[in-house]
Amino acid sequence: MDDQIDDYLRHLKEVVSTVLKDRLTGLYLSGSKVLGDYDEEVSDLDIFCVVNRPIRAEDQQRLLELLSEEELEVPGNGLEFLCVLEEEVTHPHSLPSYEFVLIKRRGLDAVMKHEGMDEGLLMDFTICYQSGKLIAGKPAQEVIGEVPVPWLNEAMKGSLRQHKLNVFHPFYDPYGHEAVLNACRSWCFKELGRMTSKTKGAIWALKRWKNSKVIEQALLIREGKWDKRLDEGAVHELLDHVLTLERIKVST
Repeated sequence: MDDQIDDYLRHLKEVVSTVLKDRLTGLYLSGSKVLGDYDEEVSDLDIFCVVNRPIRAEDQQRLLELLSEEELEVPGNGLEFLCVLEEEVTHPHSLPSYEFVLIKRRGLDAVMKHEGMDEGLLMDFTICYQSGKLIAGKPAQEVIGEVPVPWLNEAMKGSLRQHKLNVFHPFYDPYGHEAVLNACRSWCFKELGRMTSKTKGAIWALKRWKNSKVIEQALLIREGKWDKRLDEGAVHELLDHVLTLERIKVST
């Protein structure tokens, strides 16, 4: 891990520990950085925070202020700080909730979303359980419980259905590559039972999908080497294929 990220994580640990004190159960680095797919031009730094009781509004605001200070430059494209209650992750259920999500993008003001439910959190739980790097508190595998197979399967399906609705959306997926890369990652997980990065999932799927061109082009867009829309029919064909797959494992 590079010095800038190490320095940032040390400061993050200090800030979060100071504000949350004994409410902090665990703080983890997750997402693309631990999955080997981090690109400082496009990737966020994903932080997963588990607390043992609800966080007061004033403490949430204090975290927002401290993590938004101009002199504290976030590495890469920004920060996504997800905070959940311990009871949500220790015994996961089909529609988990979060305390708050703090999002800070390069060149933009930080924003915070308060208390919401999202089945996609089940994928975040699994990534952190399998690959998360401990920053403070208890190890992830002592805190996060196994996600039941049917629920994780439905969460992945829900994510891919959203991608189908947002192919070529000007903000979420202007070229269609996010849909392709997430479909590949979901397919890989269903076969191997372990969350990988989007890039690794796409490389894995390249040899298995009849239309490798759409995956190759999605990878080029991810790398900033292609700036054209993917073929819409090819994108939906891959999404539909993965949506029909039922076999799924969770690595233990």
